[in-house]
Amino acid sequence: MAFAPGAFFPRLVQLMGILVLRPWVRFCFRCRVRLPATPLPVPCVFAANHRSFFDPPFVGMWHHQPLSYFARSDLWKHAPIRFMLAVMYGIPIDRENPGVSSMKGAIERLRQGISVLVFPEGTRTRSGRVGQMHEGPPLFARRAGVPVVPVYIHHSERVWPRGALLPNLCGGRIEIRFGRPLAPPPGLSPRLTDAWVAARLHSWILAQERDLLGRVPSAPAGTLRTP
Repeated sequence: MAFAPGAFFPRLVQLMGILVLRPWVRFCFRCRVRLPATPLPVPCVFAANHRSFFDPPFVGMWHHQPLSYFARSDLWKHAPIRFMLAVMYGIPIDRENPGVSSMKGAIERLRQGISVLVFPEGTRTRSGRVGQMHEGPPLFARRAGVPVVPVYIHHSERVWPRGALLPNLCGGRIEIRFGRPLAPPPGLSPRLTDAWVAARLHSWILAQERDLLGRVPSAPAGTLRTP
């Protein structure tokens, strides 16, 4: 089963995220969200650090259009999970050939006009700090002709710590920051374009990490908006 862009069920799930999840994280986790002053492009590749199982909805709930997410291909074997993954425009990842399957699925969604969320680290952090990043997001974006938007998620592991059987329903404070779209200079080769975007993406995410750890001043007033 595959839902078309703008289909009823994906939009219904997105609406539930806006009406239910937003108030929950605002109240229970004092969630603060920071967006660029100008609206983000649709579609685009959202590239975020990875701390918790809740990271996909934490990024997706602040947008009016549904996002597409990656998931293990074996999850499609179970009918209820397969339906929910279809509703969320899920992209199956073949463990035997993850690079090709992820690239093909991401480009297909982007060309349909659906934004895709990617975690360049590949897995949730164990140390609480940003790890090494892969160059998947710049490659997906370039081949689909869309920009990369950097995202930093702070302390989402407080909602569902690694190794915990169940999530916490309240407590702690989290913050989510969306950066401006990364626009490489014209005239670069495809390989240099990907490297340029990857370097700026990693640099921006590290800068947010340092900022939220109190090591550098916050961004100047007036450059960000809060939904």
